[in-house]
Amino acid sequence: MKLLTFTSVILIGLVINNAIRRSNARSKKIRDEFWERERISRRTPGKSTEDLKFIQFPDDLPLHISTDDPQIKEYQETLVNITKNPVINLSGISNTDIRLAYGAPNMEELSRADERFIVMCRTLNNLAYAYLDTGHRKEAETLLAFAVSGGSDIKETWTALGRIYMEKSDIQALDTLIKKAGNLGDDVTGKREILDSLTDYRKLTDIVS
Repeated sequence: MKLLTFTSVILIGLVINNAIRRSNARSKKIRDEFWERERISRRTPGKSTEDLKFIQFPDDLPLHISTDDPQIKEYQETLVNITKNPVINLSGISNTDIRLAYGAPNMEELSRADERFIVMCRTLNNLAYAYLDTGHRKEAETLLAFAVSGGSDIKETWTALGRIYMEKSDIQALDTLIKKAGNLGDDVTGKREILDSLTDYRKLTDIVS
């Protein structure tokens, strides 16, 4: 009986040890492949970026409303400056993949364009709320709709736009917004909350209508 128990322990130990070796081998392979791709990416020559979807700013974006509010002026100036430079949303794409696709020489400019996107989304949200607070509802709606169409994943942007559509009883716009929210990536923080809020606005719209 003791011999059987001892043999069982040895066998279990061998199985565990073998599993650990296989796991370590897989981890090493993954690390090696990562660093090889990284090495290649850093040597990749510059390539065309024509297929990238840079943000296009409409001429009628309301960034010049006259105001004495210094905070609103700051938001407006920030966005005006951003519109003069390339802006793109590269979230979800690793630096390695960007270099492999478009070349190491383009990495710095693309990174700056991506950083501008983040600032753009945040500032559009802030300016839209400032416009709402000062009675510029139409202009706020335009900014929020542009932010959503441009790929913003800021929860407050989506819910504010949904609330505006609800107050206008614009069922079609609200349904379209809910559909867009459903297409947000699962890695977007607050996706569930966005969908829940928009769905609630849709139900309230039905009641009011």
